[in-house]
Amino acid sequence: MPGTVESVYDTVLRVIMEGRYKKVEPSEFTKMITFRTGASLMTWGQRWIVQVSVGVDGLPHVIATVTPRNGGQQLDAARIAKLANEFYQKVAAAAQPV
Repeated sequence: MPGTVESVYDTVLRVIMEGRYKKVEPSEFTKMITFRTGASLMTWGQRWIVQVSVGVDGLPHVIATVTPRNGGQQLDAARIAKLANEFYQKVAAAAQPV
């Protein structure tokens, strides 16, 4: 992603704060944000850990780990993939220069 780790972290945090996420807990020091998504008709929701770090190429990278809140139901895999894809699209769109 273009920019510095700090600017990408600020962009990710803005996307999360503008979204419908719950219990958002940012850590400026580690550039990590934890939050959760709410339950839906078929799931109990998900726990997210998002971190911005410098990759081996020297550029900032956004890494999201998403796990089901109900202990690991495999039926959540498709929903998690969809939510993660939407999240990355929002971050990429927010990072584009105006």
